[in-house]
Amino acid sequence: MRGRHLKQDGLILARLLLRVDELHILAECAAQALASLIHKDKEEAMKNFMILIVTMLLCSTASVQQVASRSTNASPCHIMYDAGSSGTRLYIYEQQDSKWVEHEGPKVGALANPVRNFQGNELKKAADNVVDEVVQALEAIKTDGPDDKGKPKWHAFDWSTRCTIESATVFATAGMRIAEQENRSESKKLWKMLKEKLQEKLENKLDSSLVTTRTLTGFEEGLYTWLTIRDEKDSHHFGIVEMGGASSQVTFPCKDCKDAEKILVQGKLVSLYSYSFLGLGQDEALKRFGRTPSCAHGAGLVKEDWAIADCADHMPLKSSEGIRDPYNYGSDGRGTYIDLPIDKADIWEWVLTGTFKFMKKNDILYYCKNSDVDAFKPLTSCFNAVYQREYLNALGVSSFSKKDDASWTLGAVLCEEDDCLQKAGKLLCRWSDKGCL
Repeated sequence: MRGRHLKQDGLILARLLLRVDELHILAECAAQALASLIHKDKEEAMKNFMILIVTMLLCSTASVQQVASRSTNASPCHIMYDAGSSGTRLYIYEQQDSKWVEHEGPKVGALANPVRNFQGNELKKAADNVVDEVVQALEAIKTDGPDDKGKPKWHAFDWSTRCTIESATVFATAGMRIAEQENRSESKKLWKMLKEKLQEKLENKLDSSLVTTRTLTGFEEGLYTWLTIRDEKDSHHFGIVEMGGASSQVTFPCKDCKDAEKILVQGKLVSLYSYSFLGLGQDEALKRFGRTPSCAHGAGLVKEDWAIADCADHMPLKSSEGIRDPYNYGSDGRGTYIDLPIDKADIWEWVLTGTFKFMKKNDILYYCKNSDVDAFKPLTSCFNAVYQREYLNALGVSSFSKKDDASWTLGAVLCEEDDCLQKAGKLLCRWSDKGCL
């Protein structure tokens, strides 16, 4: 992190040197004008005098702009994009005293979509469009974004005047891991295109080395969510289970886990275990296990003696080898079994986040044995209600554990500020047998 700040300081120094050049020109013009007057060359003196006046105005304008910039008390800010499987959301974190205040911006297209859904020229056009949308979000957040009812989808935040930008990051999650599996070369082109356009957008605000565009490892995704929750806690003795549309993360401190990494947390090193199951998010799980009548919305009304097991039996998650990770690579290729060392977890409690934050005690009864309901996704609601509990049972984690509406994006900023991974080893790109892009 210190090196990243030094690079940003170097950019500021370069700008100051430009001001020195302006002052040098000013002094040179004044000397030439004086010399011309001494030699009675009035025409040359007047010419140099006019150059002197113009240069003074330019330097004066620059000085006024600098003073105005200082008077705004610009705050340190981090630009952070969450490029998820359903869309890309902009967040800007502004430091106020010792806290980071979140400014949520517009949601635009999913970065993974062009790679997963298009080919040839269509892919190039779709990639151009989604990259432009991502970059344009930085302009859109400067003004309120009203919805159809006139209420703001996001509140205006003009980062260009209120912030000193310290970093700009686009991190993609599990949807992009799957996209990179399916089309590695096109994914690489997409990342390159996005980095170039984002750098161009922030050319006068940020050194290019502080612009990052890539896919998160599963370890990082779990770690950052854990750090977000840790920021509000007095202790690190808790574990998290997070579920999204494409993956699920399990993260907890563990002194005796051989695959744990040393993480710097609020000035102290913590041995943290973090694993992401790629393909066990609720949307990918439905693709894997299939949509069966016994898991359909209102299935309990069709079959009078319907029981949870009728649906759960179609989603085998655990065997004697552990939990099957469908898409990540193991020693036998794509698809592997993982026996998580949860019994070694150095924790006092579990915290559930992601899709679990919507889970209610009577969800199965509500979605599987009732037809007259306003379900968010009626075709998948019964499946999801059963699947979430079956997944937690496979882990040995209670579905009654505390829930938290936590975003990994804040944790990524906290890690950026503290350089939390400085003592960690190499993080594996488990979704690829060729390494990270």
